Amino acid sequence: MAWPKYTHLLPFLSWLPKQTRVSVSRDALVGLSGAILALPQSIAYALIAGLPPEYGLYAAIVPVIIACLWGSSWHLICGPTAAISIVLYASVSPLAVPGTQDYISLILLLTFLAGIFQWLLGMLKFGALANFVSHSVVVGFTLGAAIVIALGQLPNVLGLHLSSKATALDSLLTLIAHIRQFDPASLGLGLGTLVLGIVLKLWVPRWPTLLLTLGLASLAVWLLPGVFGHVELVQSFVGRLPPFSPLPLDLETVLRLLPSAVAVGMLGLVTSLSIARSLATRSQQMIDANQESRAQGLSNVVGSLFSGYLSSGSFTRSGLSYEGGASSPLAGVFSALWVTLFAVA
Repeated sequence: MAWPKYTHLLPFLSWLPKQTRVSVSRDALVGLSGAILALPQSIAYALIAGLPPEYGLYAAIVPVIIACLWGSSWHLICGPTAAISIVLYASVSPLAVPGTQDYISLILLLTFLAGIFQWLLGMLKFGALANFVSHSVVVGFTLGAAIVIALGQLPNVLGLHLSSKATALDSLLTLIAHIRQFDPASLGLGLGTLVLGIVLKLWVPRWPTLLLTLGLASLAVWLLPGVFGHVELVQSFVGRLPPFSPLPLDLETVLRLLPSAVAVGMLGLVTSLSIARSLATRSQQMIDANQESRAQGLSNVVGSLFSGYLSSGSFTRSGLSYEGGASSPLAGVFSALWVTLFAVA
């Protein structure tokens, strides 16, 4: 067998030939559970990032497959995450109007640059540098971005149509000035959905609570058109495979996005390696930080060319993979394939 000599370039050749029919079947089932969880999460995170909902699904397909096949963790599942989506929105929204084609192009270019940074760290054997980033720095960085995104989403919860502002302070002042114009139905639906999601998460943590919450809230809107009929809906989209997305590689734009790309790239690495090491300790597995860095970088570089915005390790989806008994990274690959099937169905 000549495959071992190629495992440095194609790491999956070291474990893929060892899979059995039983293990593949189990991974396919675990992948289905992961896809059911990923579907509503991916759409929600795309909206948080200021992107159309379908871009969340795109980010849960190509990047996930590459990260699983080229990574070193058995259970790490990547894809769109709340923290990354928040930081991306905070980084790019001052440069373009969220949801526009210019904004989408900047997000994908930032993803490409962050992927290059992650891949270079792995190639230069600097993957372990992510371990030296203080947890307090990561929390503070994410919390600051979370405040920005919360101020950006509050008008939607209140049923207000306000223009985007350059700073968080301007957004807050504009919101306060129009607060009396809020829509009671929109506020009630938003708060009710939030409370329901928290309660379900506490009562049945192993269930796909986000999917259930979205389903029940949608059912309430459908059953009570007289109350919620005027509430603005998420725009519909045509399901299709991730389309190719050319990037605006002009020097001025690249230099403008480079600092944010390095920051969000490091945030993604810290998150992914932390999750991978946590699960590796429980599953008695060795993790190669440099291989993971290369895998994360490659997944974001290639993913950005197929409309996938920046992905990183997901706590919930990775935990589900471990608790579900996944025997190999094929569970993540199957999860992406299931998402693909649902996206085009």
